Amino acid sequence: MRSNLARSRSVALLVGLITVSMAACSTSTAGSSSKDSKFDVTYVMSDNLGDKGFNDSAAAGFKKAEREGFGTKLLQASPTDPQLWRQNLEAVSGSGKYRLVFTGPGMHDNLAAVAPQHPDQKYVFFDDELKAPNVLSIRYAQNEGSYLAGVLAATAASDPESFPLVKGTKKIGVVAGEDLPPIQDFIIGFKQGVAEVDPDIQVKVSYVGNFNDAQKAYDLTTTMYGSGADVVYNVSGPAGLGILKAAADTNHYAIGVDSDQNALYPKNVLASMLKQIGASVHDSIQKEQSGDLKMGETVIYGLKNDGVGLVYNDELVPAKVKQAIDDAKQKVISGEVKVKSNTLK
Repeated sequence: MRSNLARSRSVALLVGLITVSMAACSTSTAGSSSKDSKFDVTYVMSDNLGDKGFNDSAAAGFKKAEREGFGTKLLQASPTDPQLWRQNLEAVSGSGKYRLVFTGPGMHDNLAAVAPQHPDQKYVFFDDELKAPNVLSIRYAQNEGSYLAGVLAATAASDPESFPLVKGTKKIGVVAGEDLPPIQDFIIGFKQGVAEVDPDIQVKVSYVGNFNDAQKAYDLTTTMYGSGADVVYNVSGPAGLGILKAAADTNHYAIGVDSDQNALYPKNVLASMLKQIGASVHDSIQKEQSGDLKMGETVIYGLKNDGVGLVYNDELVPAKVKQAIDDAKQKVISGEVKVKSNTLK
C-alpha cells in the first residue's frame, strides 16, 4: 500500500531530521581511542545511529564508558549492506586493538563464522544468543517490559475520562518490524498485559517486513487507527518513527520502544518500553575492567535487574495509573505473575 506524495514527503522529512547519519555503504565512528584509555572497545553495527531507539540506546552506554576513560569506536553501516557488516567484524577482530567487540541483532551468522577464527578475541553479543566460549550473550526480557506496556494500553483504552483521545472501541494495535522470535516475545507479553486488564480487548498485529521502512510503518499504523485502534505499540525499531508520527497526525495514542521516545510527540506518546541496551553495554565494560565478565554465558536483563521498564509521559499518564502498573510490575518481580515467552527460560 502506498500513501500520497504529501505523506511520503512528511515521513521522509521526519526520518531525515531525526537520523544523525544514514550514508549508505559507509562506516563512521563515535568517540575515539586514546593512549590514556583503560582499554578500547568497539561496536560493529548492522545499522546507523539516529533511530531514537535501539541503536541510540546502545550508543549511550558507549558514551558513558568513553567519559570514564575507555576508548570507544562505533562502526555504522547501511542496513542494506550485509557484506560491509561482515567486513567490519573481521577487521576489528583481527586488529588486536579491542578488548571487547560488541555486536547485535542481524549479526548472528556473521559472528558465528568470525568468532571461532579469533578465539582470543572477546565478543559481547546483545539482543541475541550465540553459544561460543569467547562470546557473552545478552538477552532482554522484552516480554516483561511489554507486559507493562500492555497493561497501560488496555487501561488507557478502558478509561476515556483519563485518556480523552480513546473512543472505547476495545481495539489496540501492535506494528512490528518482522515476525521473529524476539519480536514475538514483545507481542506475547503485550497481549498478556492487555488481557490482565480486559480480556475482551482485541489486539491486532501488523508487520512492516523490516525495521527501516518508516513510510510503511506509518501506513500500517494509520490503517489501524482507521479501523478503530485506540493505542498502537511500536515494535519496529527505526521504522517505528513512522508509527509515532501516524499517532500524532491522526491524534491517537502510541507507546514507544527501546529508548525514551515520549518527547518526540508529547501529546500522543503515552510511554516508552525501555530495553536498557546502553546500561547492559556499560555494565559489561565495567565487569571486564573488574575481571568479572564471564564469557560463554547468557545474561538476561529483565524487570528484576532494571534491564527493561516503562518510562511514562507524565503529562498524559495520571498517578493512579502509574501506581496500578507499578503493582503489576511488583507481581512479575515477585514471581506471582509469570510473563509468557517463546525465547526465554
